[in-house]
Amino acid sequence: MAKAAWRFRLLGRFSVCADGEPVRIRSRLHQTLLATLLAHPDQVVPADDLVDAIWHRRPKNASNSLHVLVKRLRAALGDPDRVRAEPGGYRIVVAEDELDLLEFTTLLAKAREAGDPAAERALLAEALGLWSDEPVPLPLSEADRRELEELRLTALSRAIALDLEAGRAAEAIPELRRLTQRHPLRESFWAQLMRALHQIGAQAEALAVYAEARAVLAEELGVEPGAELRDLHAAALSGDSSGEWAPVCQLPSRAEDFVGREDVLERLEQLLEPAEAARVVVVWGQPGVGKSTLAVEAAHRLRERYPDGQWFAALYDRHAGRTSAHELLEQLLLASGVPAGQIPAQTGARAAALRARLADRRVLLVLDDVAESAQIAPALPGTGRCAVLVTSRRSLLDLPNARRVRVDPLRGDGGIDLLTRMIGGARIAAERAHAEELVRLCGALPLALRIAGARLSLRPEAPLAALAQRLRDERTRLDELAVEGMEVRASLSLTYRGLSPVAQTALRRTALLPRTGFPAWALGAVTDGGDGDRLVEALTASALLEPRGGDRYRTHDLVALYARDLAAEEDSRPALRRLLDVLLSRGEEVYREAARWTEELQPYQPPGTTPVRLDLPPLECPAGWASAERDLLLAAIDQACSVGWHADAARLADLVIPALHLGGGFDQLAAARQRIAEAARAAGDELVAWRADYGRAEASLAEDVAESERTFVACAEAFDRLGATTELVYSLTGVAFCRMMRNEPDLETAERAVRIAETGEDRIAYCTASRTLAQTLQQHDRVREAMWVLKKTTQEALKLDVPSLTAGLFREMARTALLLGDTEAAASACAEAAPLLSGNPHDEGWLLQLRSRVETAQGRFAEAAATARRSHEIFTDLGDRRAAASSLIWLADALWHGGERTEAAALARQARDALAAMGSTILAPQAEHILNRVGRSA
Repeated sequence: MAKAAWRFRLLGRFSVCADGEPVRIRSRLHQTLLATLLAHPDQVVPADDLVDAIWHRRPKNASNSLHVLVKRLRAALGDPDRVRAEPGGYRIVVAEDELDLLEFTTLLAKAREAGDPAAERALLAEALGLWSDEPVPLPLSEADRRELEELRLTALSRAIALDLEAGRAAEAIPELRRLTQRHPLRESFWAQLMRALHQIGAQAEALAVYAEARAVLAEELGVEPGAELRDLHAAALSGDSSGEWAPVCQLPSRAEDFVGREDVLERLEQLLEPAEAARVVVVWGQPGVGKSTLAVEAAHRLRERYPDGQWFAALYDRHAGRTSAHELLEQLLLASGVPAGQIPAQTGARAAALRARLADRRVLLVLDDVAESAQIAPALPGTGRCAVLVTSRRSLLDLPNARRVRVDPLRGDGGIDLLTRMIGGARIAAERAHAEELVRLCGALPLALRIAGARLSLRPEAPLAALAQRLRDERTRLDELAVEGMEVRASLSLTYRGLSPVAQTALRRTALLPRTGFPAWALGAVTDGGDGDRLVEALTASALLEPRGGDRYRTHDLVALYARDLAAEEDSRPALRRLLDVLLSRGEEVYREAARWTEELQPYQPPGTTPVRLDLPPLECPAGWASAERDLLLAAIDQACSVGWHADAARLADLVIPALHLGGGFDQLAAARQRIAEAARAAGDELVAWRADYGRAEASLAEDVAESERTFVACAEAFDRLGATTELVYSLTGVAFCRMMRNEPDLETAERAVRIAETGEDRIAYCTASRTLAQTLQQHDRVREAMWVLKKTTQEALKLDVPSLTAGLFREMARTALLLGDTEAAASACAEAAPLLSGNPHDEGWLLQLRSRVETAQGRFAEAAATARRSHEIFTDLGDRRAAASSLIWLADALWHGGERTEAAALARQARDALAAMGSTILAPQAEHILNRVGRSA
């Protein structure tokens, strides 16, 4: 078997991959341990240093706790030799191509020895490219984080120095401005920034940088700048000069209700810093996101940096239409002072005249609502230190030498702040919850919020709740978001009309896909049957799709409503058919993998049909694919039900829900089954309806045992009437299981399920029923008989190649052995179950829970508590509240035996109450036993 290819990342972002697939390190403690070892590759890290890095408060037995943590980390990595114990500490073994930090230091060493500036700069660029563009807090001690950051900054400073030596000062200035703000006490960056400004002739800016650096150093350290900064200051003073120009400011007034966007404004100020070459920045985003307001605010803040003028031109008017390049050039020449009678007649001549007028001037041009690059390309300055700030609904990828900044809806409290400025803080404070709902219903889109604020300001006495109520109805929300001069739908329509016909179709078809996000191939499937890459590019370039990371995209909520309205005018069933066929074919792959660890009913196959299998490349990890496409699968099930294809929806659900069950979210799965049941009943298909109800009861077990029991009972009666034998076995087994969970063991129902299953062909159903019978026998104190049933059933299960089923039987054997007082047999059964987990987190959680009980019986109370906590974490992550609460019972038991009785009592009480609320009382006696023991010992 080939050895896994590992990749550890530590430079700005912590991650672990094996063979290109992420390895999930769930626990913060494990992450900190691994990251600390990786920060010192192939070095022995003292145990005390590891303990101090991992725990804020040292545990009572730090050495033992660290040992346990290392052991679990090895298990999580699946590589026992990766972390090695050494005298006094631990060492991680890692190759250079496995760890980005080792690659980084190697590249730095090569750069120092390069001898050639170009080669050294290339090596430094390669080294710095290993760092994440968007660093996140690392699970490291402050000292280790500082050491890594120092390595990066030293390399970055050297790279900038080489750029300045090569005459690339203009390129270095934006980065240096960011660095001086983030590291204001590092004099070397201030010096490099002054040197860069001096090189491009921006002496005034260099003097301003010196003043800022001096103020920072004086305030923070109480010192004057060093010799290098003082020398650069003297050089700037001797070279300062300025030209003459009659400035014209055409900027509209700033919006009084402008809020937020400080990060974007800072970015624009950096990109629009005056330089030798003209700067062009495109601010783009979806309709109504506030691009024009943002551009005007940025332009006002930049006025002093462009003393030769600030010009403004709107390139779209709702009445006059689009402004041509010819017309724009005329406007700009007039702004430059050219008399109307002297403006050339030809477009080319106008462009040449404008470039001549702008040569070596510092003018800021704001060109608002540009539809395409051709509108403004002739007006771009050719030389000088001008800047052009463009707003557009598109990214204008064909605009040469432009930098782009996408504007998103308001974040944080930005929406609330905007409403506050429009209608006053008193109304917001009086109905804060409804104000937040208004922001959500408006998608935090400034245009929508301004419309809402305008409507509220017209009626000062009207409650916010009334408008929120009107906006809740998605069918009419876009109609409500309109007021004189402002309309969300009209703004969206303008962008839609500018799309190509196939892109228009793609936008309409997004109505078939989940708003939470979808992959490009899904958009292709519902549009033209292609891979969707060009479609998402077209819609993303028009800001109608939002990238969600990886190959995933989503539509803004208001764009989604607009697309749905458009889609309502056409028949989308052929598009949905293409998508369903792909999902059903993929579902077959998912189920083939899931069949190894699922104990569900066999997938429904409509009579007279054959399974859908398209010629698609095989999935590398079908279960992982199903998890990634969870929302898409559930949305497709819902869409299929909407158009009357309940049989397809039922089969797709049966194929993929066993895999989706591993990820929790049981309420979603229950809702999907409910939707199928409703659609099937409307079509008169009782079998599919009751199968869907059975699936809903399965999903509801994690939340409400009593409700699941009622549904299982109804299913059993229906399947008995319909003659559906296998479905009847599963339903009776579900009834018996629920009654066992409620501490009301029903031996008659459990035995009936086994009797019916014995005569059927579904041996998985027989084994599942037999396991539930054994559990029921345990509750009737017929423990030895239960063990006999389990041993017999296990022999049958071993022939079926369903690891989850076999593991479950071994767990029951372990549980039964504990009841018989045979701890050794219980531990052996747990060991038999462990290799059969097959990546099923539910199975892992249940086995850990049982192992905790075994460890408590063996007197290993600390290990038992740790094992139970891990089980509880797994079930909590999955959203299985019933299983998580039962893990707390056994954690409390381990803690009580270990002497931590106050915490034990609190957890036992919490678990008992939670289980009671879900209708599961099987462990209530165990909880009461713990509480009684604590009470007696008090």
